[in-house]
Amino acid sequence: MISLFGLMGAFFVLLFGASYFFYRKNSPMQYGISLSSMLISIFLFLYSILGVGGFEGMGLGALAAALFLASVLSLFVSVLFTIINKHGKGAV
Repeated sequence: MISLFGLMGAFFVLLFGASYFFYRKNSPMQYGISLSSMLISIFLFLYSILGVGGFEGMGLGALAAALFLASVLSLFVSVLFTIINKHGKGAV
């Protein structure tokens, strides 16, 4: 069984990879990917509580929590790369 941290790491790699792809093209979509995945994870968490419930809902809630944390971390790293390259102190 895959651990929650492994799942969060996989989500982070996917989200950051997509954000970095749009970052290289100078597209504002680089922030939209992380923000939209945050909204999806919030709705998924609410659905796990209100719609599913029980032990099945607990697994879905853990999946939503991992996606939310990976989205926040991906957005933070994307903004950090933008700030670093804006000031010219690093080449990413």
